[in-house]
Amino acid sequence: MTTERPSSNAEPVRRLDESLIRSLNALLVDASVSRAAARLGIAQSALSRHLKALREIIGDELLVRVGNRMVLTERGEALAAPVRRILGDLSLLTAGGPEFSPTTSRQKFRLAAYDFLPKRFYAELIRRVSLASPESEITVRGLGDRFDHYRQLADGEIDMAISVWPELPPHLRATHLLSDEFVCVVRKGHPLAKGTLSLDAYLRAGHLSSLEHVAGQGSVMDALLSTLGVSVHTAVRTQFLSLAPAILASTDLVFSTGRLLAEQMAAESPLRVLPFPAAIKPLRYHLVWHERTHKHRALAWFRAELIEAARGLKRRQASGGS
Repeated sequence: MTTERPSSNAEPVRRLDESLIRSLNALLVDASVSRAAARLGIAQSALSRHLKALREIIGDELLVRVGNRMVLTERGEALAAPVRRILGDLSLLTAGGPEFSPTTSRQKFRLAAYDFLPKRFYAELIRRVSLASPESEITVRGLGDRFDHYRQLADGEIDMAISVWPELPPHLRATHLLSDEFVCVVRKGHPLAKGTLSLDAYLRAGHLSSLEHVAGQGSVMDALLSTLGVSVHTAVRTQFLSLAPAILASTDLVFSTGRLLAEQMAAESPLRVLPFPAAIKPLRYHLVWHERTHKHRALAWFRAELIEAARGLKRRQASGGS
């Protein structure tokens, strides 16, 4: 009896390794062999071979042509988040990944944040990063509820977030950025702007607020008011706080926010900033990131730039600067 041996010409099946995982991630992000190859800095023919190997290993086409473009298959879409997590976990095995030089890097930094902080904070952050790392890119996106950005950090959809919620799961790290006292913003000539604003008058007023950040629990302001045992009638909720100055200037609504944003709004619109009518905890902004990216050199550099931008904001506030 003879045993049939595999042909020596048969191509061995490749095992899934780090280079294939990185290629898979690029393909799932860009849905294009050419763009993914450019992202990885390898030849398009090499990535095509990786795609062929990945299709054999995973048992799915991953990318298919629809009309004149490539789209992810259902399996490919389902793999996007797990692959990001795997790459993030791999970074824990190294001392921070590849070397990082800001002047030559083309890093993509992804930050999620509220728009409670003034525009000059983001302008200063982007100025600092653009000067030091001109080839890098920054994406600043809105922050959903806290559980959503916990998931986004875990799945690698964002690199870090600025949050005011103090409770964090153990796999996340955080550092305090700054504290901001609560104040009220009303239009000039508002009845509540005459004399000292009382808590009773504040509670009777109609209010403008951000959208709920945790379903059923309300906004940050709702949570803080609950510590006083009070609540207010919120007449308008919006996720577009850029609308707030115009709304406040033409109504008798009251907007409660941090002094940093309030003073920016009052400097640009016919509004007044009033002291909050009760003792209440300040807003405490935290920079939050995932444990897996703690030693990532590029992200550690970006965190340092972000922290320095916040310190600059605090220095200007302390000196009375605009």
